[in-house]
Amino acid sequence: MHAASTDKSLQNTLEWAMERMKQKGYAVRSKVTLNVEPNLAIMGYAKKEGQVHKIMISEWALDSEMLGGLVLHELSHVYFTEKGACSHDGEVLDEVLDGLREQDGLRAKETEYLVDAFNHLQNILVDDIVFAVMGEKERDMAKRFFSEWVSDRPSGDPVMDAGLLNRNAFAIASLKRRTLFEKGSEMYYRNESFLSALGEKSEHEFVWIEEFLENAKPEWNSAKFREALATYFDRILSLMRSSAKLDDLR
Repeated sequence: MHAASTDKSLQNTLEWAMERMKQKGYAVRSKVTLNVEPNLAIMGYAKKEGQVHKIMISEWALDSEMLGGLVLHELSHVYFTEKGACSHDGEVLDEVLDGLREQDGLRAKETEYLVDAFNHLQNILVDDIVFAVMGEKERDMAKRFFSEWVSDRPSGDPVMDAGLLNRNAFAIASLKRRTLFEKGSEMYYRNESFLSALGEKSEHEFVWIEEFLENAKPEWNSAKFREALATYFDRILSLMRSSAKLDDLR
């Protein structure tokens, strides 16, 4: 595809997504641009430069059937940022992580997976808008998309496995939150296999994390959000470390 036609196609996608959101009562008022980042490993992300929100899209995502959903998702992040939502206040994340560093110490790898956990919480909140805007065909695509997130076997690395459990919980909570999850589906059995291999304690922790994400509230105030985030991180960190202790005993 030539650069000019790519630019035109991206602009059309952006205008379509902004109009869909506006029709549902989620008008984005900031200036937003859609840009291609050729070597980007993930599908896309949003960043703010001055007064402009830039949605960066990987080249390989341009041909994806999920492109429209991705743009809606990133625009929803922009909407939350505009509204000053505490879930999109980077200082809250830094404060909670600093508190954990002082209290428990944090390794770089643990911090990385806790940031992923924060992203799951952010994403499940903004996706309330995405699912409200999407049509039935797009919801079916989203179901397939989330089913691909679910791991069916642990890696053997306690920190990574806590991260995988968290990701499984996010994928399942994303569908349960919108009454789209099917017990007995492939992703259900993949997760059951994962938890069975990890052991009994992981099942209990999975239920807590999945229900936390399923029931997280976009209207939490700053104090409530900070408290909820700290509790969520504590559960994940405890899982990382209790699994490690079990490994030491084997």
